[in-house]
Amino acid sequence: MQATDLREGLNGLFTFAQRDIDTLWANIGEAKAGEVLHDVLPSLIDSYGSAAATVAADWYDSKREAKGVRGNFRAIPADIKDTGTHALIGWALATATDDTSFKTFILGGTQRRVRDFSRLTVQDSSIRDPGARGWERVGVGECEFCQMLLGRGAVYTEAS
Repeated sequence: MQATDLREGLNGLFTFAQRDIDTLWANIGEAKAGEVLHDVLPSLIDSYGSAAATVAADWYDSKREAKGVRGNFRAIPADIKDTGTHALIGWALATATDDTSFKTFILGGTQRRVRDFSRLTVQDSSIRDPGARGWERVGVGECEFCQMLLGRGAVYTEAS
């Protein structure tokens, strides 16, 4: 399994999360979205985040097996207690200039939070795995700083 396989799985999960948010928006109207999101969005992020953590754990275990890493270890899906969802909603309400930007901020924040479950699963598992040496950042690298981080390779450890 490649990093692109993990990314595709996470993209699929986010597509479902976005569909759920679109359905919510259509049913409540944008005027009440901020109020209703405080009740609904934390559960939605937790549900899709847990799924993302499971996808990442399966991916980690597949990569570990493919590399022939010795010893028995299974990735541990991340369990994030506070995803900062209420802060996201408050920030989006305060920052958005219209309903479209508000929804865009909510979708972007949801995507980041769901993906954090995946990121933390790989990161924390690589720290706890006695056979792991660290992790590598992968992605597109749209800015110079991101490109630099991505270009470093598998050098990230708990200390770094």
